[in-house]
Amino acid sequence: MDSHLRHKISLLGGCWLAFFLLALRPLESFDTFWQLQSGKYIFQTGQFLYRDTFSLAADVFRLEHCWLHDLVLYLLHGLGGYALLVLFKAGMIAACGVLLLGQALRRQVPAEVTVPVLLLCLVASADSWLVRPQLWTFLFSVLYLGLLYAGRKLGWRAWIWLVPLMLLWANLHAACIFGFALLAAFGVGELWRCLRRETNWRQFGVFVSVALAVFGISFVNPYSWRIPLGQLAAHLDQTRVLTGEAASTLFGNMEWLPPTFAQVPLFYLVMVLWALLILLRLPRRQCDVAELVFFLGFAYMGFSQIRHTTLVALLAGFFLPPALWQVVRTWFADRLESPAIRRTLLVLSLVLLVGLPAMAALKGRLGLGLKAGNYPVAAADFLLEKKLPGNIYNAYDWGGYLMWRLFPDYLVFVDGRSDSREFFDSSTRIENGLPGWRRDLDRYGVNTIITRTCFYDSGGPQNLISNLVRQPGWTLVYRDEVAVIFVRDVPASEKVRRRFGLPSREAYRTMLAEARRLQQEGYPRPRAWLAIGRASYALGDKATALVAYRRYLQAAPQDREARMMVDLLGGGRP
Repeated sequence: MDSHLRHKISLLGGCWLAFFLLALRPLESFDTFWQLQSGKYIFQTGQFLYRDTFSLAADVFRLEHCWLHDLVLYLLHGLGGYALLVLFKAGMIAACGVLLLGQALRRQVPAEVTVPVLLLCLVASADSWLVRPQLWTFLFSVLYLGLLYAGRKLGWRAWIWLVPLMLLWANLHAACIFGFALLAAFGVGELWRCLRRETNWRQFGVFVSVALAVFGISFVNPYSWRIPLGQLAAHLDQTRVLTGEAASTLFGNMEWLPPTFAQVPLFYLVMVLWALLILLRLPRRQCDVAELVFFLGFAYMGFSQIRHTTLVALLAGFFLPPALWQVVRTWFADRLESPAIRRTLLVLSLVLLVGLPAMAALKGRLGLGLKAGNYPVAAADFLLEKKLPGNIYNAYDWGGYLMWRLFPDYLVFVDGRSDSREFFDSSTRIENGLPGWRRDLDRYGVNTIITRTCFYDSGGPQNLISNLVRQPGWTLVYRDEVAVIFVRDVPASEKVRRRFGLPSREAYRTMLAEARRLQQEGYPRPRAWLAIGRASYALGDKATALVAYRRYLQAAPQDREARMMVDLLGGGRP
């Protein structure tokens, strides 16, 4: 083995390890658990899912668009528990990073230029480093880009691999439709190259034939046309969130709303850098048309829905290193030979590769197993052990975890994969305390409520808690710093109420703890101050309540509750 190859292997191996450690975060996704439960069902019964089997909406059609991913997760969990799922996730992210690095090196971009830019793109995608099927979309998107551009030299020998990859992709994640977008964007670039005689029409015909084969093979899945075409229709429905025309099941989901700079500053930085590099190269005709189409398409995706920002940031790592290197060679050619500059860039790369995982470890962000506070682990134990009466109502976020823990003893009310407008609307009324919330609980025979006290996305208080505290007929029987459980005052709950009944306002201690924990996660959640104010006042801590309400008014000056409470507490009235 020559020294150059040995150096390249060492570089790729070292970067893989750094990327792996950086992504080694505890399991924190809410969706992971409905995927585990689905995989368990498929494995144990040998049947695909066509109904919402694990919830009260059991008769609603269910398209399990990531059935193969579910099966993989369940088998991995059986081999190594939650720890192996975290290792799997970290390995997938590291693989994406190394593939992007390898592609940059093949295009003659020096490692000391590639690594800092690639780390920026990876860290900008970190919000989606979750045990979810999007990991496959990350990986296959990177592979697709590499094969598409490799086909400019290798032709069908590179492009033909797109077909079997799509067969896997269509069964692992319905976002395989993104592969069609990649093909379309690249196809526009190839058509332009044909018109400029940079390639020939025969090669373009080969590409079109492969693209048609890719589209056709995406129908080979247990749900046939519903995976590619149904998901395309679903994407169009998601875009209607902006105009208020979408189904009610889409509203309230933060992932489908446009991003703000405060939410994803690194995404904005990546896109601004990419735009600047394009503008610098356009006058010299150094920018490939396909890259320009990719940029415009990715910009539309990222700026229209926050859920796309992480994928866009990651895939920008395919284009940014060669673009930056092209600009550097054009504008700073006389300085490229300086050993001092090369050494400085190399040291910077090494510092980042070592420093970023080390900083994450020092902040306590790395680890295996479950993320503390994300799941109602002890509350689910209590519910099962005490055999609390059904049916249950549960927080939307926790539906997946609870179906994994409670099925078949209990069916969940709602969860992150729910397609039932009826149950979604009812859940929205219940958690927000909207008119009809009590009627919904009665209608579905809910006798046990297991819920969080704050909304995960905003940190704001769930009005359901205040309603249950004031509402006669419900008793708090369990609380910790994560969850509360209320039971209806019916004969079936008499023993547990007599033994474990608590003053209902104790639920506000959970709200206080949860709001503070959500604030510490580092994401902007100004409504957590509203939860702290409400909980503190209910617990008699008026000084803390006043401070919290004032802090919230700084973010939401028109909020009526905060304004009223500041006037009340600031005026010295009881």
